[in-house]
Amino acid sequence: MITRALKKTISKHIKDKKAIIVLGARQTGKTTLLKTIASELNDVLWLNADEPDIQAIFENATSTRLKAYFTNYSYIFIDEAQRIKDIGIKLKLITDQLPNKKLIVSGSSAFELASQISEPLTGRKWEYHLFPISFQELSNHFGLLEETRMLPHRLVYGCYQEVVTNAGKEKELLKQISDSYLYKDILQ
Repeated sequence: MITRALKKTISKHIKDKKAIIVLGARQTGKTTLLKTIASELNDVLWLNADEPDIQAIFENATSTRLKAYFTNYSYIFIDEAQRIKDIGIKLKLITDQLPNKKLIVSGSSAFELASQISEPLTGRKWEYHLFPISFQELSNHFGLLEETRMLPHRLVYGCYQEVVTNAGKEKELLKQISDSYLYKDILQ
């Protein structure tokens, strides 16, 4: 796996009280990054908000119900948080009412999620954007000489994680990503 520079930044804030929010386009590696961080911690609850039963946890959520649900966990990861209705208010409840819980949240629909969390979490969050893999990250993984040689290729096909790690399938994968995700996000 290619180590992302953002991992070090997030790890630096993993013990403080503020929520960590990771935004970015689809398929940039947000879930992979957060699962890597979660695997290095204890008492982790991973919630995938694509699942209807996870969304239901947050329906009519009160601080009392959230405390009961999260009582055995120190770290609460919520992936695809934009799927949860009124997520900003729910995240504020967690950060304000459960001060001993660390909240780490990701969202693929960056515009939608950012607009929902900006006001409620003012002063309560570290917000980061994860972009496709950088030249520095690729150089650290594959070596500077190799990446310098690959630069013309990267300029054509970009640096989405799946595209970079599946040599020979770049055109097909990039077409899938653009057809499935990028146009949808742009239209939203």
